[in-house]
Amino acid sequence: MWTTSLRGQALQRLLAIVCAVAFLEQGYDQGIMNGLLTLDTFLETLPQLNTLTTKGLQQAHNANIQGITVAIYEVGCAFGALSSFIINDTFGRPRSIMLSSCVVIIGVIIQACTYSLGQMIVGRVITGLGVGLWTATIPMYISETAEAKQRGPFVLLEGVFALSGIVLASWINFGFYYVKGPVNWRFPIAFQLIFAIFMLVASLLLPESPRWLIKKDRMEEATIIIAQLMGVDHDEFAVSREAAIIRTGIISDEPSHGVSSSVFAINRNRHFHRSVLAVSTTLITQMTGINIIPFYSNVILQSTLGYSGSIARIISGCLQIMLVLGAIVGCVLVERVGRRKLMLFSTAAMVVCQAAVSGLSSNLANHVSAKFALFFYFLALFTLPIGMFMIPFMYASEIAPVAMRQKYAGMAAASSWFFNFLVAEITPVGLSSISWRYYIIYSVCSAMGFIAIYLFYPETKGRSLEQIDLVFRQSKSVFDTVKLASEPPVDIQALDESEKHENAVQEFKAL
Repeated sequence: MWTTSLRGQALQRLLAIVCAVAFLEQGYDQGIMNGLLTLDTFLETLPQLNTLTTKGLQQAHNANIQGITVAIYEVGCAFGALSSFIINDTFGRPRSIMLSSCVVIIGVIIQACTYSLGQMIVGRVITGLGVGLWTATIPMYISETAEAKQRGPFVLLEGVFALSGIVLASWINFGFYYVKGPVNWRFPIAFQLIFAIFMLVASLLLPESPRWLIKKDRMEEATIIIAQLMGVDHDEFAVSREAAIIRTGIISDEPSHGVSSSVFAINRNRHFHRSVLAVSTTLITQMTGINIIPFYSNVILQSTLGYSGSIARIISGCLQIMLVLGAIVGCVLVERVGRRKLMLFSTAAMVVCQAAVSGLSSNLANHVSAKFALFFYFLALFTLPIGMFMIPFMYASEIAPVAMRQKYAGMAAASSWFFNFLVAEITPVGLSSISWRYYIIYSVCSAMGFIAIYLFYPETKGRSLEQIDLVFRQSKSVFDTVKLASEPPVDIQALDESEKHENAVQEFKAL
């Protein structure tokens, strides 16, 4: 089996690449509807979604239905993410990935075979359930299997693949725009089955997270996998030491040690504080308004800016490429610059871009204004993924208490999908009713996000998950974490005072 023949960073790297295929599917499915909403054959099958050739009240009604149909996918994703609370803790990471792959396959088949609006909506909800579970599980899984200095690039690699999926969807839509008959929308939907089937097969070969195994008291299996991930023999002291450190962190959050297992508990481990940070970081990403473009760029380019169907699809495909380029820059910089600075940069850039698009879109009769508005679309899609696409998902897993990581990852992913739903649902109505003023909302939200990150979000670069946990346990207020995280990391042997840690090592060896 390839996961047992590889060791050390080679194994960590392979796990990140394999799991990234799930995010390729996530991006593809999120972007595919953008090209279908202006396709004649698609609208013939689902005329309730037609906003191009309708007018007045009918157009307003169809805009509402269109928003619901596009956004209902995010509702499924949100509930799929929340299901990770139980599924991840019960079945472990690889089997959760396997289950979500099966759900995605069912949902995609229903979408590709649809002949009614209801069938399409059901298919999108089911697909969303599977994708949502993926997005809650995989960043957490990669965070738990990667060493500290590689954790950032490996998790952000998932973002590169997700955005590449959006690009792939755009160009497949463009290619099939010239194909006659219903195949020009059924095939692009069905194409994503390739990714879901790959993930189903791959999930059977993935090693379990050692942190989940230790939590379930499967110590021998955990030490074998830790040794594989470290690239050393399983009987070396470093392996026992790492396992004991993980176990100490898990024990510190157990109810039997006087710590509530509720994510909303206000206690010495700062569960509620961490919950607010985990949920709000993905919320901020969505409220920058970045997903207006992947969802509705073809509609905006054709109906608002007046481009033809083919030109709109070419521009849309180029816009999505900017997302990928930005994500690649983020991968390169995340361990050099840190999470906090990149998040501040991206939110500040979105303040400027959304304000500029708003102002320039107020006078589209001026062709120069229209071109500059398009420029700021491109700039927004390049700058946002540098710091605010995958970093929030990774950040939620990094700051979570060791024993409760699946809950925090699930909450962060659900927050992202719920607010993604909000943006997707209200955008057609917002653009139709208040036009260019709609973008002001997201400029203001981006500014508020910038302030929140500056005041409350500690840096996690270069720290092990247990060292990050210690930062929160040592904090006395919501402001302390930023200050403590700016200091050099505490040596891992001091996690819970040296005496408690040494006892954990001895206790672990005795098991």
